[in-house]
Amino acid sequence: MKRKKALKVAAEKLPKKRFKHSERVAETAVKMAEIFNADKEKCFLAGILHDYSKYDELSKMYQTVTTEKLDPELLQYKTEVLHGPIAAVKMKNKFDITDEEILNAIAHHTSGRKQMGIIEKIIFVADYIEPKRSQPGVDDIRDIVFGENNLDLAVYSITKANIRHLLNKDSTIYHKTLECLNYYNMARE
Repeated sequence: MKRKKALKVAAEKLPKKRFKHSERVAETAVKMAEIFNADKEKCFLAGILHDYSKYDELSKMYQTVTTEKLDPELLQYKTEVLHGPIAAVKMKNKFDITDEEILNAIAHHTSGRKQMGIIEKIIFVADYIEPKRSQPGVDDIRDIVFGENNLDLAVYSITKANIRHLLNKDSTIYHKTLECLNYYNMARE
């Protein structure tokens, strides 16, 4: 899929505010691709399409988990975790995107996972640090990325912050997120 088509696909599906967020994620991902020697086009595509299923109906997401034989544990979660894997399935089935780096980046942009590829890590981080994000600690993560050029430390720091947030809300934590934390805790050193 080319940029123009991806922009059209995202613009037609997402509310304007979410589309603007996706544009910023794509732009941030391209900047990061330059720093970390990753494919800029793949980063752009994954960034613009990462939230494609963010507003899909939950019952239809659950159906997709079942029919596509995705991790059955996903049935315990809501849109926050589900929209990434569901969007990846839709990109493959509806839009014939077959590039595993793009699909994995979309699928794991909220949960993370151990041993992520470079595109996955970039989208995971870009989604967290895009310019309009203002959560506590985001500037520290931007410094880790653009100052220290340490992508693994950024992944670890974001995952740690996300887990703290989920624990404070007494939320269940997806096993891939815990695996991500443990893996990047070791990898960052």
